[in-house]
Amino acid sequence: MKTNYDVIIIGGGVVGSASAFYLSNSGASVAIIEKDSIASHASGFAYGGITPTIGLDPNSSYHKISRYSYKLHTLLADSLPDVSGIDYGFRIYPNIDLAINDIEKDRLYEIYKKFSNEYEWCDRKDLEKIDSRLGPNVIYGLISKSSSGLDPYKFSLSLLTAAEKKGAKFINSKINELIVKNNKVKNVVLTNGTEIFAKNFIIAAGPWSNEFSKWFGNNIPIRPLKGQIIRLKSDQKINLGFHWGSNYVTSKQDGLIWAGTTEEDVGFDEIPTFEARNEILSSVVEIFPFLEDSQLIHQTACLRPLTIDKLPIISQSNIYNNLFIGSGAGRQGILLGPGMGKILSDLITSETSEIDIKDFSHLRFS
Repeated sequence: MKTNYDVIIIGGGVVGSASAFYLSNSGASVAIIEKDSIASHASGFAYGGITPTIGLDPNSSYHKISRYSYKLHTLLADSLPDVSGIDYGFRIYPNIDLAINDIEKDRLYEIYKKFSNEYEWCDRKDLEKIDSRLGPNVIYGLISKSSSGLDPYKFSLSLLTAAEKKGAKFINSKINELIVKNNKVKNVVLTNGTEIFAKNFIIAAGPWSNEFSKWFGNNIPIRPLKGQIIRLKSDQKINLGFHWGSNYVTSKQDGLIWAGTTEEDVGFDEIPTFEARNEILSSVVEIFPFLEDSQLIHQTACLRPLTIDKLPIISQSNIYNNLFIGSGAGRQGILLGPGMGKILSDLITSETSEIDIKDFSHLRFS
């Protein structure tokens, strides 16, 4: 086994895979160390919607990284499937945020008034023209002009596969320790005792990133937010994306209808529950009554890495300047994954980034 690299990435989710992709393309030698398998947690069981967050101040840092990463998604879609040999089902389609009560109607309409160049407003008649199957409680909608979707597991795998074709190495192991010498991280020690050395290190360990806090000088307040999704089989498809509250539904590349989700603060419990299944089914049937006759094929649960202020962390350690972190994207991990990976790659290879990331520093939690 090779034991010396330019960059070691700890974590094989979408951020780690995207970092490996961009670093490998820059010519860096890269190893990804993952204790389970590629995209085996939130990155593999997410919804895969990549709609930039609506209603944000265009000058906000979150708006900028959201748009930045969405643009990277569209660029990747033109080449990554051919490079990797994996079709991850990227498609552009309208996303419609639905209002089923007056509170949601007022909230969405305020967004429309502020950003009418980016959205279209729909009343009930408009919605019936878009999809006549919508339930009677759906009264208004806001259509986003920038929206896409993909299979999140295949996307993460595609990034890693393309990186491997450039020489990146995937190592399936837990890490016992980071070894420090002369104010730099020198190497990692795997559970079998193997030492692997690198010039730079990236922590992209999702909700487990908190375990590396001591190497950043203060607590990294990332916690797991459990989310569950059901996959339904029906003779009908839902070709657009629909959101209401914290929920969503659309048809995916596998031919199934994916519906979710829950937001559960239950620690590191990844077990799907009957309660969540029934909650999601009840909600989606209210939006599309025809799904009452659908067949439940699969139910998944994952742990999203969430910070206390709901902003991601993309930062360089103030103690060891060859140590970086990218985590905490919450429910927007797939959307932000390419942007976070590209920024981390740029910080290492050119000591700069294409957008301002000061608001994403871990030092905001000092």
